[in-house]
Amino acid sequence: MAVQQSTSKIPPRRIAELRELASRTADVAFEVAPAQKMIVLDAAERLEKIASSMERKANEESVEPAVALLAANATADEVRSARRRQAIRRGAEVYLPSWSAIAWALPNAFLRTALFSTTRSVQAQNEELLSGSGSLLVAGKEIASFANLTLTFSGYELCQFDKRVYAACLDYYRDIPLSPEEHAEYVSTSFYEFIKRLGNKYSLKAHRAVRASLLRLSFAQMRLRYNRMNIEVPKLLSVSFEDGDAGGDSKGSDLLMLRVSVSIAELFGSGAWTAVSKDAAAYDGLLGWLASFYASHSLSQWLPIKNLYRLSGYESHMRNFKSSLTNALEKLKATEVPDCSRISAYHLSKDGSRICVVRAKWAPTKIETPKSEQKPKALNDEEMEAVL
Repeated sequence: MAVQQSTSKIPPRRIAELRELASRTADVAFEVAPAQKMIVLDAAERLEKIASSMERKANEESVEPAVALLAANATADEVRSARRRQAIRRGAEVYLPSWSAIAWALPNAFLRTALFSTTRSVQAQNEELLSGSGSLLVAGKEIASFANLTLTFSGYELCQFDKRVYAACLDYYRDIPLSPEEHAEYVSTSFYEFIKRLGNKYSLKAHRAVRASLLRLSFAQMRLRYNRMNIEVPKLLSVSFEDGDAGGDSKGSDLLMLRVSVSIAELFGSGAWTAVSKDAAAYDGLLGWLASFYASHSLSQWLPIKNLYRLSGYESHMRNFKSSLTNALEKLKATEVPDCSRISAYHLSKDGSRICVVRAKWAPTKIETPKSEQKPKALNDEEMEAVL
């Protein structure tokens, strides 16, 4: 007998598993006796219809707003509790979620895409950017992402260092509201303090690298389609610089004015952001992307290596990516890597096309064989009844 369930409690993974089961059941139909073939095909069709019905009803459910709306007179406890999960609005003020001082907070849409790519050529163009060249700008570029997200980007292409710089900018808003769109409210700091916040030592090279990164970020605009919502981020960041003397020589005391507006809060909905340890975020290139990417997940799963290649923005050929991937994961397995960033194991499928990564901080789980390598089996009456 079919049991009626609340679709709002059924995770998307359950629907995907039903579809996979329907597909495998249909495959079995060609291995059973002719007299049973129609019975098995009918079972596969029923499973597919159940999955479609669940998905349709789940899509009809109202989408939880990314920014939780609190009463204008909400108490400090109410604000603190709500900010553990997501961005919030209290009256006219919009706050990002709360996170620890030992971490950076970033949207998963940034950590699971090629927005902050692994390419090193971006920083090699710093001097060209600082000279005022606009030849490096791109417009309407679709950024590689998972199938449930579309991200269109305009501006200067970004890299892993820009990820750290932007996370440091957001960190200034850990305890204060974001800047309203209608008011130009800036956070003032010095290059020396900003670079120290990044965890680096001040130097002229670091000064110019940060300035170039902030310029790239200030040009960044994006449109996202996620969870049936369109999100516009007209500006990741606004920044202005105030040099310490008329000569234009760079000094640690030079001021920079940062502004992050409320539009970014839409990317910090419940389950849509991650507090990445500063240790993990400090890595560069593919190492940094992998550490942050897996930090945004809570359990191990098999992923196609070609998808990781595409999502990471790796600039060399695919044939070089696999060795770079395993080399980076071996480095993340090193004992000196903090547990919050360390990889305890990774597994390759028999055909070498998929990989399953396990982080040290995840609870131990049994690594199942990829479904593509599992031999389909016919369902008996008891198993069929359990599914239906």
